[in-house]
Amino acid sequence: MLPRILPSIPHPDAGNPSSSHRRTEAGPKKKLLYLAVCDPDLEVTGATVRMGAFVKHLSAFYDVTLLSMAGSGHQVDRAVEERFRDRENRLGLTARVRVPFSQTGYFLFSPTLYRRADRLLRFGSFDYLLADYGLAATYGVLFAHRYRIPLIYSSHNVEYRLYLDRCRYDLRRALLVPYVYWAERSACRAAKLVVAISEKDRQAFLRWAPDETIAVIPQGFDPEAFNPFYPPPPRSPGVVLFVGNFRSSHNREAARTIVREILTPVIRQRPDIKFQFVGANPPAGLEGPNVECAGFVDNLADYLRRANLIIAPMRVQQGMSTKIITGLALGKTVLTTPQGAGSIPQKYRQLVVAPLDAFPSRIIELLSSPRSVDEADFAMLCRDFSWPSLTAALHRRIEECCGSSTSDQR
Repeated sequence: MLPRILPSIPHPDAGNPSSSHRRTEAGPKKKLLYLAVCDPDLEVTGATVRMGAFVKHLSAFYDVTLLSMAGSGHQVDRAVEERFRDRENRLGLTARVRVPFSQTGYFLFSPTLYRRADRLLRFGSFDYLLADYGLAATYGVLFAHRYRIPLIYSSHNVEYRLYLDRCRYDLRRALLVPYVYWAERSACRAAKLVVAISEKDRQAFLRWAPDETIAVIPQGFDPEAFNPFYPPPPRSPGVVLFVGNFRSSHNREAARTIVREILTPVIRQRPDIKFQFVGANPPAGLEGPNVECAGFVDNLADYLRRANLIIAPMRVQQGMSTKIITGLALGKTVLTTPQGAGSIPQKYRQLVVAPLDAFPSRIIELLSSPRSVDEADFAMLCRDFSWPSLTAALHRRIEECCGSSTSDQR
């Protein structure tokens, strides 16, 4: 039970715990097929956290059937996967179908996923198809044309640009750029609604889709799990936390920057400080007397609450940072670079933006602040970034852009 009452947040299911079975005034809920190339139950990246939130909250508005591969594209312990799958219907689904995960299917095409989706669409009666993340675009384009079903394409980045950036670390990505470019462009042109994660991405998609068919739905947080209503952590030892899935080259680079450039000048002045790294697939070299590498953890919120400061020393802007949004929701001060802040409005008191070379001095300064948990921004963050608010807005845009198409079909 929360020690404080959460601010009022628009939620479609207030006071109705059986919303997954309710009927609208106009009749039964519409049916949505949610197709993803990875498993929204595996919360190992910002993308899978976002997928899981979309699926869970859209289930309040639609009868959702989820079709996905049984993996995330990231190396996680099998025991971790099973722990998540034990919570089988936490997402509130009408039905779910998993097919075996394969790297080829994830990065190119999965005939098994295609056949299962084709069977569902051929014998089911769906109002909408939502293709989420990366090369789900390929299936969305094929099925939108074949079954004349309104397509919603959701992207977590401008994918071909992300692949271009990752060519520096993985030359195989260069071979895939033309394919990813084609898939993403085709999906934007075929979709009735394109869901972008930031205004910057919306501007990029305007090359391929009309402005009125693009919705910006940023990364969000669950206000029941992430809020500032808890006892402040002890001030000593001070914990400086960095969170991220280290399969991402940007997160690996940021972690190594902390160890090589930031840690030493900080502990010279504050030898009690501990730098903590949390996330799957940590790289070698994150070690030392003032370093703790926790790896993947079941309950990230506990680590975020214990931290005295959260940092995100990113050199490159990519999507919208989950670590920053959730850190702010918990009332933490978050120190990041201009690139790390990206499209997050710099209007929140606890968001501190500084160049990378100023991080050591700013860390020492911020750790001396008496406020380790600040509630001032929470109501505004809920309006801007809580999942109930964001997915209610997404539902409105789906009906605006796609609703007339389903009416015509009927």
